[in-house]
Amino acid sequence: MINKFGNLRLQGKSLGKLTFVNRNKVGSKGDINVAVLNVNESLNTVMVTPQAGFDFAKPFGTELKLINAVLTGGEARSNQRGGARVVTRTGTLLELSESGQDTIPEIEFDAVFITGKDKTPFGRVRSADAFDHNDLILYSVEANYQTDSRGGLVIDRDTNETTITNYQFNFIQASKSGQPDNDGSFVRILIDPTESEKLTPDLKPGAKLVPQGLKFAFVGNATTDWTVYADTLVPLEEKTLTKTATNNQSKPDDKEVKK
Repeated sequence: MINKFGNLRLQGKSLGKLTFVNRNKVGSKGDINVAVLNVNESLNTVMVTPQAGFDFAKPFGTELKLINAVLTGGEARSNQRGGARVVTRTGTLLELSESGQDTIPEIEFDAVFITGKDKTPFGRVRSADAFDHNDLILYSVEANYQTDSRGGLVIDRDTNETTITNYQFNFIQASKSGQPDNDGSFVRILIDPTESEKLTPDLKPGAKLVPQGLKFAFVGNATTDWTVYADTLVPLEEKTLTKTATNNQSKPDDKEVKK
């Protein structure tokens, strides 16, 4: 499977102000209790499956905080026999007066979860739950072309050529290469055409690249659960050298210490 990551930790406070609306029942059988919340005093809502024992008898507008939240794939009611695959949000919902905070350090929420065709930012997630940034080995690059509502290629009227929406950089995870249990070892990252065309001339199979500016979107189809976007890719050696140089600059000179 490609981009089959399972769960991504979500930083609750990155969603903004959350206020309680009411209880709702979801799931393919309509048997899962969720809390419906308004986001940032707007008409936008989010549904969260709370911890066991959560009190749904709260007044409308009660301000809550979400901690130890997780994004994962679930099923919604639909006309399909197996239900529709959707992203679900679970976590601990507390009133503001209650103590409690994320067990994951804030600095580890290094990526963004996005929704919709316009890629609207929803909240910050922990990319390490998906894969190790330093574990990716490139094996191919492919262009993805813009298609119309029927799946046909869109032709640019000015150039009479097909339009490339992005390039997919296909990776194998080094830690799973050669292992018998390597299902789900493929990672696909999409990058804007302009940036991709800067990167590809010097790349060869086996290149070790580190993604920068990661964004995750939920897909939930037969091939994958997640689409991953990145701003760019940096060679692992270059990143390591930059980090080493930064660490050396931050250390005081031995002679200065002795003085």
